[in-house]
Amino acid sequence: MKKILSLVLLLIIMMSIAGTVNAAFTCNVSMQMEKTEFKKGDEFTVDINISNIQSERGVISLGATLEYDKDSLTLVKMEGQNGWETPAVGSSYNENNGKIAITRSGLGKNDETIFKITFKVKEETKKNLLITLRNISLADGTSPLSVKQVYKNITIQEGTDNPVPNPTPDDNDNQLPVIPDTNNTNNDIAPDEKLPQTGVSNTLVGVGLATTIAIAGGCFIKLHNLNKK
Repeated sequence: MKKILSLVLLLIIMMSIAGTVNAAFTCNVSMQMEKTEFKKGDEFTVDINISNIQSERGVISLGATLEYDKDSLTLVKMEGQNGWETPAVGSSYNENNGKIAITRSGLGKNDETIFKITFKVKEETKKNLLITLRNISLADGTSPLSVKQVYKNITIQEGTDNPVPNPTPDDNDNQLPVIPDTNNTNNDIAPDEKLPQTGVSNTLVGVGLATTIAIAGGCFIKLHNLNKK
């Protein structure tokens, strides 16, 4: 508890120092697959990608919840890519509730795959399945940004018939823009929209400060949110 409180206080202090800087941070998150139809026993990989990053610093951390049909699919492994941490059971991935909290080895601005997920289709499986990454939160060291979910529908040949899972109408099957995590009712911010900057310069704030904030926030996420049942 003391460690959590210390991290919270550190995060609050450092965010207050950097709070005078307003910078645009938007991007797209997508879930990509080579195909979406498989047979029993097949293994397949899902890529979680980020693109069109609009950030002066670059992305440093990600939090999300992975959801899939555990009666039909086995999660074989997850692998971090391009300097991203691999979601590991017991530290950065909670297999009971699907929560993921990972960081990057350094700030990144390029389009890239964050991590890969490999699944295997079970012999007893439904025909229509849905893989979802929900409650996605990304940070660039200024403020968190979030998106509701990205998902993929897949079909299993000779699987047991079941209704096609239907995500909510607002969701997109490929990629969604990340938007500020605020209480503002107008949440739509275009990827190329620029917000004015005021207060101290970026030189005074520095990438080091942004990275420290992000790491502190990432540690807090892992210690507090990851273990929520």
